[in-house]
Amino acid sequence: MTIKLLLEYAKEAVAMKITSRSSRKWFTALMFSPGMIFASAYLLVWLSMNLWLDHTFKGHLEQVFISEAGQRFQIDIGSLRSGADLNSLMLKKLELTPIGGAENLRTNRPSLEIAELQIECPDLSFFPFRPADEMPALRKVCRKILSNSPQ
Repeated sequence: MTIKLLLEYAKEAVAMKITSRSSRKWFTALMFSPGMIFASAYLLVWLSMNLWLDHTFKGHLEQVFISEAGQRFQIDIGSLRSGADLNSLMLKKLELTPIGGAENLRTNRPSLEIAELQIECPDLSFFPFRPADEMPALRKVCRKILSNSPQ
């Protein structure tokens, strides 16, 4: 009886090795399938785009906004993200603060806060590679922010 049990355990062990090998092969095939490669590449592009937007584009936007607002407002942006389709910008926690000119000191306006603003921005994914397209997009974003704020 013990020999039969040993033989059964040996058969189960061999069967488990075969399934573990095939599951490893299946997992490797899944990871290198075209769908997974595309999804991973798209995720990498999306993450790098958001990193570029949150650092470089946000800094440029804060500089351009002062001149576009006519030296009336300074902007502070909490976060700047792209949409999943890379054709829109999502600005969160915007704060518009009046700049201390003589005209603004008399009105004594408090800072204005916008919780979330989505702006359509086609061809967003090409901005890091075509700097000439960045400036019109920055101006468009500034106009959209100013149109959503009471002057």
